Amino acid sequence: MSRRQETLNWLAKLVTERRGLVVALSVLTALAFATQIPKLKADPAPESLLSSFEGEEYALIQQRFEEWFGKRREAVLILVEADDVLSRDTLQRIHDISLYFAAKPWVEKVAGLTTLNIPRREKSAEDDDIADLDDLDSLDDLDGLQEVGDQGEGDLDDLDSLDDLDSLDEPTADAQGDLEDAAFNALLDIIESDPDRFPGGIAVLGPALSAELKTDPIVEGTEVTTEEAAELEKAIEGNPLLVGRLIDDDHTLAGIALQLPKLDPREMQRAMKDLRASLEQPDFQDVELHVGGLPYLRSVIVSKMRQDNLRLIPLTVLVCLLLLTISFRWAAGVLLPLGAVAITALITVGGMGLVGEPMNILNNVIVPLLIIIGISDATHLIQRYRDEVHGEDTGGSDDRVAAGQRTVKAIAVACMLTSATTAVGLASLVVSKTVMLRHFGLTSGLGVMISYVVIITFVPAILTWVTPPKREEVRRERTSMFTSVTSSLVARLLQWRWPVLLGTALFTLGAGYVASQITVDHALLDQFDETDPVYTTTILIEEKLSGVRPLEVVLESTEEDHFLDPQLIQKIQQIRNWAALRPEVIRTLSYGDILRESYALLSGDATVRSENFKSQKQVKGLVTMMSQRKPSPLSEWLTEDGRRVRVQLKLRDVGAQATMRFLDDLEATIEREISEDATVSVSFTGEAYTGSRGQAAVVSDLLGSLLVAVIVIFLLLAFFFRSIRLGLLSIPPNLIPLVATMAYMVWREIPLNVSTVIIFSISLGLAVNGTIHVLARFREEMRRGIGREAALVRAAKGTGRAIVISCVTLMAGFGVLLFSSFVPVRSFGELIAVTIGGCLVATLIVLPPLLRVAGGEGGVQETD
Repeated sequence: MSRRQETLNWLAKLVTERRGLVVALSVLTALAFATQIPKLKADPAPESLLSSFEGEEYALIQQRFEEWFGKRREAVLILVEADDVLSRDTLQRIHDISLYFAAKPWVEKVAGLTTLNIPRREKSAEDDDIADLDDLDSLDDLDGLQEVGDQGEGDLDDLDSLDDLDSLDEPTADAQGDLEDAAFNALLDIIESDPDRFPGGIAVLGPALSAELKTDPIVEGTEVTTEEAAELEKAIEGNPLLVGRLIDDDHTLAGIALQLPKLDPREMQRAMKDLRASLEQPDFQDVELHVGGLPYLRSVIVSKMRQDNLRLIPLTVLVCLLLLTISFRWAAGVLLPLGAVAITALITVGGMGLVGEPMNILNNVIVPLLIIIGISDATHLIQRYRDEVHGEDTGGSDDRVAAGQRTVKAIAVACMLTSATTAVGLASLVVSKTVMLRHFGLTSGLGVMISYVVIITFVPAILTWVTPPKREEVRRERTSMFTSVTSSLVARLLQWRWPVLLGTALFTLGAGYVASQITVDHALLDQFDETDPVYTTTILIEEKLSGVRPLEVVLESTEEDHFLDPQLIQKIQQIRNWAALRPEVIRTLSYGDILRESYALLSGDATVRSENFKSQKQVKGLVTMMSQRKPSPLSEWLTEDGRRVRVQLKLRDVGAQATMRFLDDLEATIEREISEDATVSVSFTGEAYTGSRGQAAVVSDLLGSLLVAVIVIFLLLAFFFRSIRLGLLSIPPNLIPLVATMAYMVWREIPLNVSTVIIFSISLGLAVNGTIHVLARFREEMRRGIGREAALVRAAKGTGRAIVISCVTLMAGFGVLLFSSFVPVRSFGELIAVTIGGCLVATLIVLPPLLRVAGGEGGVQETD
């Protein structure tokens, strides 16, 4: 007796003769792990899935970006939409909302049109002012979909230090004593660099700035006056640091940014619940409001995850219950699989809580996934037990223990193979560069193997306790129309094996050609329904403001103060001018804009916005003036040593392929403009870069994981069946449905991306299950000494019913995912269901003729 047979005998006796111990251990283990479920945490961060590019080089760039320019502060953005947001009535509503949320304990700071500190020169006829971007530095988070390294804007509020000039009539020693030496000298440098613009020098400029410069909010009280509304409109007009960021060009949309303190997850959930309730009160119903921001989006995702759990798990159980009832019409056959998957789910989810693995968008489908897969495997075991307990080959014995032992011996290896191949398909995702995908693959793969252990021990132990199905019912199944049709179909297919294989080859070639037309692409909004508030808010921000996809260009020099060179500032401006003409770009911003706006405020002349700086002395004077306030408003755009600068481009959601083409063109343009400057190097970050440039790498990696899964599954089959021939023959019936699924994606216009490519690795592991059961039964029948055709017909007769029930259960179970709140999860369910359907057809129609032509002796001689 071989070691494998000894192991099977030991397992069979354990689960049938010591069944009380097996059941008790199963239940107690499930209960022990269930106590860990309250420790389970939710991780709704969408950037974990949407930002898919990792690696040491990128991680270093990201780390340096945050060190040089700081980390973003989380914020919620309330968008107010009206015919004219600068009308007094709408401004009053904006002011009411701003003051209302400023009083909330979970809000640290509010930046709205009426509460913003806007430096302005009130007495200048050519007044074009600058916004206090200290209040706007969280607006880059307005879409709620940007990566962790995305930064906000700086503030120009430091120019209020110029109020200290109010005692200056001329540059005397007393006047100089009233100023910081650095600020005073910087102001002199600015004036001396542009004497034509300051003909009276510091003696005239000082008193003028003292009288004209204001830096407080324009609206002073709780009511917005007509005069304040007019002044606010004047201050905003043409200001590039406000228009397109806090208000749109046609004044129909304005934003209110709520900057949040550091809150723990429970506090954040309560805060977002309060936010939603507050915006629904009658006082705020006279204007149209939209909400964005990562904190808000996370709370929405948590809510949808809970809704999915409450909807999908019961639906999955109901569908499986219905199918099991129709298939077996036997209480034990219906309830035992459900009990087994319940134990599996408790152990898996409790294990997640124990090791600190959070529940996220993908992990949220693990429980339905395990229910579907577990019931599919249990179907084969129960069907085999029904055959054994009233088997024709056992003399009709009704000995439940003996039938249970025979069932375990016959099915344990095949079920282990099916579970192992499914786990391999899932675990192959560990090669992904997306952390969420890696953890999903590992967790679900372990869950599948836990499911196998529970099913092969718990289910047989209970089966041998309960009353078996009626003999007449089992006999009716063997002589049913389904069994007769299956047997005759296989016999006919074996007779016409060559035409069947030729037709399969032609179909595969055609499907392969169609599949070759598949689009590899990824757009941010592909993740959401068009009716989803996230979708509509994102479109609104893209159309009206600066969009939601930041591309950060970081320029670094080996020389200090290198980026204070006016010529280099002009080259960066030329790059931005080129980018602004591209259809992919919505807006651009750099430290040059802040410097020019500062100079426009200082000089009272808006024309300086379109002029080049005259000297490095002038630029350095402006930088020094702005650096008097800590932190400097330039700190998020220009490092103190002048060696590193950041240029931000906001891109439209045009898809990964179009974005990558733009990135290639941008790199070429930057190289052309600064190629002569050997001291400057360039790097990129931001969601537009990581979500697009990394897309191709991730898809390539996951396709590589599919190849690895194919090889590992082949090796597993070859090892367990002790036949390289059978291992090779198992590949075509399971790859053909994958090719057909890709062709289906072309027809449905579903692109290949991170969310869809994982389906193929998972589907392959599930799809091979039917093949394994057919091969195992084929070998078993060949050992009886009958011919290949007879063995194939008997294998189809013995496994066909279970395979159909299993595949239909998988298809219906994954079809339940179509009711998910998340588009990637719905695509996951749809495409896997299509693939499993293809595998059912391939297993019943393609595999028997293939085994008849090339199956040899079914590996029996190789084994024996």
